[in-house]
Amino acid sequence: MSELQIIESALQQAAGRRRWARALRGLWHGLLVGAVLCLLFVGAWHLFPLPLWTLTLAAFVPFPCMLAGLIIGGWKKPALPEVARWVDRRQHLQERLSTALEVSSARDSTSWRDLVVTDAASHLKGLDLRRLVPLRLPKATH
Repeated sequence: MSELQIIESALQQAAGRRRWARALRGLWHGLLVGAVLCLLFVGAWHLFPLPLWTLTLAAFVPFPCMLAGLIIGGWKKPALPEVARWVDRRQHLQERLSTALEVSSARDSTSWRDLVVTDAASHLKGLDLRRLVPLRLPKATH
C-alpha cells in the first residue's frame, strides 16, 4: 500500500469509530428522553383515570427512543477532510494529515507532494484509534 492509501484507510477507520461513538451517545440521549417520557406516563396514570395499558406503554417507550437516538446519532458519515482535521487537532499533528489529503488531490506528482504525504504517513503509524476515540459510557452515567 502506498502512503496515501495508508492515510486514507486510517482516516476511514477513525471516521467509522467516531461515527459509532456518536451513535452510542445518541442511544444514551434516546434513553434519557425515553425515561422522561416513561415517568410522565406513569405520573399521568397516577393523576388521571387512564387505562392500565398506559403502564405497559410507559414500560416500552424507552426502547423506540433509544433506537431513534442510535439512528440519529450515527446517521451522518463524516467526510475524510473533516476527520483529518479532527485527528490533527487531537493528536497535535500540526495539520499534517489534512494537508496531505489536499496536496494528494492534485494531479501532478512532485517531490513536495511526496514529501508531505510521506511525513503524514510516518506520523500516522503511532495512531491508536482505541485511545483516540474511546467507546465508553457518558460521564453522566457514572
